[in-house]
Amino acid sequence: MTALTTRQRDMLTALLDAEAPITADDLAVTLNLTTRQVNYGLKGIKQWLTSRDIHLESKPGSGILLHCSKEQSTTLKTDLGSIKHLQLILSADERQQLLALDLLVTNQPKYLSEIEHLAQVSRTTVLKDLDVIEKWFAKHEIIVNRRPNYGIVVEAREDLRQKLITMLLWGESPFGKSLVKINHTQGLIFLLEKDSDLHPLVRTSNDILQKWDLVRMFGQIAYAEAQLGRRFTDDAFLHLALVIAIQTDRISKGCHLPTSEEIIQDLHSLPVWMYAKMILNRSGLELKSSTRDRDIAGIAMWLLAAPRNENLPGDIDDSFDDLISEIMESISDFFQSPEMSQDLILRDGLTNHIIPACLRQKFNLWQPTPYPNLSLSNKYAQEFELAEKVASLIVLNTSFQIPEAEINNVAALLRAARIRLRPHLFRQVLVVCPSGMASAQLLVSRLEARFPRLGPLKVISMRELTADKINQADLIITTVPISDLVLQDIKVIQVHPLLLAEDVEAVTQYIA
Repeated sequence: MTALTTRQRDMLTALLDAEAPITADDLAVTLNLTTRQVNYGLKGIKQWLTSRDIHLESKPGSGILLHCSKEQSTTLKTDLGSIKHLQLILSADERQQLLALDLLVTNQPKYLSEIEHLAQVSRTTVLKDLDVIEKWFAKHEIIVNRRPNYGIVVEAREDLRQKLITMLLWGESPFGKSLVKINHTQGLIFLLEKDSDLHPLVRTSNDILQKWDLVRMFGQIAYAEAQLGRRFTDDAFLHLALVIAIQTDRISKGCHLPTSEEIIQDLHSLPVWMYAKMILNRSGLELKSSTRDRDIAGIAMWLLAAPRNENLPGDIDDSFDDLISEIMESISDFFQSPEMSQDLILRDGLTNHIIPACLRQKFNLWQPTPYPNLSLSNKYAQEFELAEKVASLIVLNTSFQIPEAEINNVAALLRAARIRLRPHLFRQVLVVCPSGMASAQLLVSRLEARFPRLGPLKVISMRELTADKINQADLIITTVPISDLVLQDIKVIQVHPLLLAEDVEAVTQYIA
């Protein structure tokens, strides 16, 4: 009997769960496949179902539908849960991704015959896979040595090795979609884990990934946040947990980062050193005296350089104070806006982006591209021009070149600051609402929420609507009609106390 692949199993399970016909396109989206892969898989499914007297109907424009009884459906689900009817076939991308992981974490040479057995493909295919993997490794200064009668071994500095392991698991590799997902509740999720017994390479990869307990590491990172008085961004939190989980596992195997004595001495004098040491101690590692400082420094560098949402009081931030102040003055001069130099929100934003970016350059750390990567449209040329000047100022003062993604973030921070400091549209807006304080306050609150730059809002009664008050204002918003004799040359917009949709449209049209 023809065996199903795991992909076909997943397709058939989705069809069994569907209450109505489902199109190939929708099935592809549900299973993260291409429509071509779905159509190809359906051929084998039809053949497998025919031997069980079950018909799979596929109508163009309608969809795919299984014709089977409840008893047959129950039997199918039972059979699909049994691995003896399945085979796992890896795509070239999936195979190369898992082979790259195995080569990176393995410190001992591997014979070509071992890799053939793991990958379950021919020697020719393995050699082609290795060629693709070597090209990616070479871009990051990692060498794959193939020695006769010795085997295949990866030669790389430990920091580069850990960098590529992280990139691979984060999904920033040339091997297609990542087979690993990371979230805040389950930690590291291997998408092929349930089928690990079906393939030697998948089983080996699952064994590797099971050693990196990210959920346990989340507690360590949260502890560091509390002690340091800072909060990492959500993506940085996940990435930091992954990096430290990999690093602690590598330390347990006797692999240590090649950190310079100068950096170790700089970090040793900072409070972050103590918390990095505590994280390692909480991991249950017995640190050797000869490599202990390098191991602690490896954690401390990441705690300082990871992207964050909140400032780190004191510590290394103080050494950047003069630079941030100079940047703030440059921004103020550029926009000819003295108040921008005192914008604390802007200062905090620049501090939280620029300092970690500089430290990542200093420590030579790889950080995933922020998501979403902010990029303003071309109409904000001034913000981009100034962001580039800020980047040049950073280079001049620190010799560190911040990446393009951070330059975009600086431009976004500048745009936000200009919006905050943008002048009001009107000197004063009179709000006339005779119905009482409750309705007046509700109307003002809704106006402020909808039109934050409209201008200072002043609530007055009909009795207070004098010529002097009108002369000091540019607009009247009222809930009741006002006599033309009082209005003179000022614009009046009558609205409902609840500020209905048509009222918002009327104010918007007048502003435009």
